[in-house]
Amino acid sequence: MRSKNLLILSTGLLFFVVCFNTAWKSNPATGDRLLTIKKTHINGLDLLVEAAGRFDAKAQKTDAQSLRADFLKLRSLYKTSEPLTAYFDPEYVKDYINGAPLMSLERNADDRITVLEPEGFQILEENLFADEPDPATIKELTGKLATNLKALRDYQDKLMVTDRHVFEASRFQLIRVFTTGLSGFDSPSLSQVMEEQGVSLQTVRLLLSHYQPFIMEKDAELARSIELALTEAIRYLHEHPDFDTFDRLHFLREYINPLFSDILKAQKALGVETYYETSPLYQKHPVNYYSDNLFAEDFLNSNYYTRYPKEEYNEGVINLGEVLFFDPVLSQNNKRSCASCHDPQKAFTDGMKKSIAFNMTGTVERNSPTLINAVYADRFFYDLRVEVLDDQIEHVIVDHDEFRSSFLELIDKLSASEEYVDMFEKAFPTLEGNPIKKYSISAALSAYVASLSSLNSPFDRYARGETDKLEENVVKGFNLFYGKAACGTCHFAPVFNGLVPPLYEESESEVLGVPVDTENSAIDPDPGRIAGRLKESSYIYQHAFKTPTVRNVEFTAPYMHNGLYATLEEVMDFYNKGGGTGLGLEVKNQTLPEDPLDLSEKEIAQIITFMKALSDVDEDPSIPERLPAFSKNDELNDRKIGGEY
Repeated sequence: MRSKNLLILSTGLLFFVVCFNTAWKSNPATGDRLLTIKKTHINGLDLLVEAAGRFDAKAQKTDAQSLRADFLKLRSLYKTSEPLTAYFDPEYVKDYINGAPLMSLERNADDRITVLEPEGFQILEENLFADEPDPATIKELTGKLATNLKALRDYQDKLMVTDRHVFEASRFQLIRVFTTGLSGFDSPSLSQVMEEQGVSLQTVRLLLSHYQPFIMEKDAELARSIELALTEAIRYLHEHPDFDTFDRLHFLREYINPLFSDILKAQKALGVETYYETSPLYQKHPVNYYSDNLFAEDFLNSNYYTRYPKEEYNEGVINLGEVLFFDPVLSQNNKRSCASCHDPQKAFTDGMKKSIAFNMTGTVERNSPTLINAVYADRFFYDLRVEVLDDQIEHVIVDHDEFRSSFLELIDKLSASEEYVDMFEKAFPTLEGNPIKKYSISAALSAYVASLSSLNSPFDRYARGETDKLEENVVKGFNLFYGKAACGTCHFAPVFNGLVPPLYEESESEVLGVPVDTENSAIDPDPGRIAGRLKESSYIYQHAFKTPTVRNVEFTAPYMHNGLYATLEEVMDFYNKGGGTGLGLEVKNQTLPEDPLDLSEKEIAQIITFMKALSDVDEDPSIPERLPAFSKNDELNDRKIGGEY
């Protein structure tokens, strides 16, 4: 029978409870408090390292089935340290402790392409719970995990813990619990997902207990609210352990969002600084730390994903970018504009499988994705070949099938228009006398694209608690999306694209095995990410494509990088069958699980209903009434707003 007390999962967790519950009572001074937090954290890591060593020793002598129960206890013990461990060392944790069980490329390799095999809990879990476990692989992985945890412990022992770290780690753990924890992203077997999230929240509760008396002095109601919400959240996770039936949306509204807001209020009330005050390096950060809701419109800093300072993205720059976006003068033949492939009347897509190419000669290589919320990514294009939004425009301008032009040609063209010169001078006053440059053209266009942020759908308003009305099938669809259907393990909240939480610094790509046709005769030949950048020309990225947003997806058909599927039902059928491999195609290194999801028609309909509830398009989008004139070239004055094709 399952215990009713989450705190007896392991000796290590009991140790945490005793230390944290007494810490602030006996150590009210700041130095003592932080020393206690640090000591308790390192002692917890010591327990984890010791347990990992025992687990490794046992693994060398016994079979996989005998190891499973011990492994789950080890994972739970890791969760007691995760809030601070993952906060202080996110890259190491991702690469060696608890990252996805997928191959990756070494980040800091010079000119070499070095493929790293996955290490850590997830790949070990995948092997331990396999139908036919490989003893040699398991022994190797347990040994590496024990070594990696020891290295992690030794590194974190040298760190200094501050009050800011504790509050930030607590809030980022809330993001982690909801976005990756409850989705099963970091636990392939799903056997104790809810239990583990309860363990990590218990650690958050214990960390914040150090500050509870001080919060009580400032705002007693706030202190009680935090304590009650954490206690009730842990209880709810314990009382609803089933992965498939867990109500994630209820948990978000009742616990995660209120705690995310209240912990920030407590931090401010105590005068604890944030990363905005500590270093200029933190002035550009993906997560807006002052945001009080995971689905707030300002939760992510759109400016982080562009090159230029936020203060330069003023109304004049955005308006200039809008005019440029609709002006076919950017193309060599003056007939194509950005709006040719990204029509605001079609959610900034064009409704075609693949967009028409330059001079009406065939099509471009891939389907045209929406630009709404496109700014929220650290890499751009389907093959992720561009790192900054502002650099996208150059690829379009020089591409033979798109604009077939160059910045030198554009600068000459635009400089011949007195109206354009005036607009650029007003938008970029520091460039007075020579305002039309590659810099200013790119900045204006990226500022306009960044302004196409749309995070105010019916679902968002409900998630934020601004309304209590939401269709029941939307709620069920979201819980399926983030649960049984596993969509949320690739399409992460709140943008529901491949931008990985809780830091939102990395955009993922996936190998899905999309067919070339609806007869599933072969995999689509497009090489994808492997051909996008020389430094990523590895077999692990063959047929890999960026994970797009599913926001406004009801308006962006056809779907997939090749526009293969005309309806969302077809897309869901593809995933339900296990991607390309599930359809019988030979897909090397498919990252999508190949096992069928076993979704019923009703469940698929509910997921689609949820995705449609993410719709938030402007029914009357802004379009320039006219384009700037060219006094010395009347032919250019006849160009069509938005282009001819």
